[in-house]
Amino acid sequence: MKLLKIAFGFFVLFHFTQFAVQGQDTNDHKEIEKKVGHYLKYFSKNNPGAVVTVMKEGGIVFNRAYGLSNIEAKEKNTIDKTFNLADISKSFTSLAILKLVEKGKLGLYDNILDIFPDFPQYGKKIQIKHLLSHTSGLKPYEEVTEMSNKGVLEILYKENETIFEPGTKSKYSNSDYALLAIIIEKISGMPYKDFLTKYIFKKLSMENTFFADEMGTKNIALGHFKEDEKYVARIKSNMVLGEQGIFTNSVDFAKWDKALYSNKILSCENLSKIFSVFPLSNGELNHLYGFGWAIMKKNNVRYFWHGGSGDGYTNLVLHLPDTKTTVLVLSNRNDGYDFLKLAIQIAKLFDKDLKL
Repeated sequence: MKLLKIAFGFFVLFHFTQFAVQGQDTNDHKEIEKKVGHYLKYFSKNNPGAVVTVMKEGGIVFNRAYGLSNIEAKEKNTIDKTFNLADISKSFTSLAILKLVEKGKLGLYDNILDIFPDFPQYGKKIQIKHLLSHTSGLKPYEEVTEMSNKGVLEILYKENETIFEPGTKSKYSNSDYALLAIIIEKISGMPYKDFLTKYIFKKLSMENTFFADEMGTKNIALGHFKEDEKYVARIKSNMVLGEQGIFTNSVDFAKWDKALYSNKILSCENLSKIFSVFPLSNGELNHLYGFGWAIMKKNNVRYFWHGGSGDGYTNLVLHLPDTKTTVLVLSNRNDGYDFLKLAIQIAKLFDKDLKL
């Protein structure tokens, strides 16, 4: 699903079922609880729900679950439930690529033919940095049943051109990150899942983070689809890794967020590349996308974000580097609203001077 599908329409409001608030005085946090509950009313009671988490430097200051994790079993959402991150998975892939760069095994200016010599000639103009920033011009693969990374690679091998000259434009394409997952495997000699587990999940003690093909016995908030004005729970997951495929919960995500302020899994120099916007070949800036994050600025306030939608889930993460604040919204339903607007409004409850 496209990144910008998360930021559409309007958002509506709802009550809470479970929460944790830290670091606020009693009156403040009661007011915050009330306002967030009002914002999220639509996700409460007998509806598929959400988990809203606010982090300061990776420490959780607000964490609350709403609605149901399984509408058929009437099971309530809790803050330890795991959700399909969908497109937010891309931020983990970008970090894994930068880890290989840091280890000297890969270069941002390496092209596809450097890695796959038998790839069609159009791949010679596509560099790693183009894949990371969605400036490759690769045609988006069509999401079909039983698609795999191997299947995506086969589709790309059958093409003979890109939809635009690599590096001249920006166009969101899931093919970019599906191919990056294959590149991680080729360069590291490890399965994509093993590489991320070794260098990210285990390193950060993310014990409740896993991949789509491992979801069978996990503590999952089931995805829900709205059909004929009713929600239906369904176990469904895109198995194309790199661009999607990671499940986690709010507590594990906070560990990941904290790592973005340290050199625990990647040097600060390489972390800064993830949150940088590289110029297009014509000298203009790609104003939207860094490496796995949308990079934006308004009223001199930087804000990095990414949405994720698919398989009955809709999510968004908003990262405010200047105040070291992150807002995470995870929902187990396929009809998300303007989660970016929602996340900004929640952030303003913790920073009344925020000028977004």
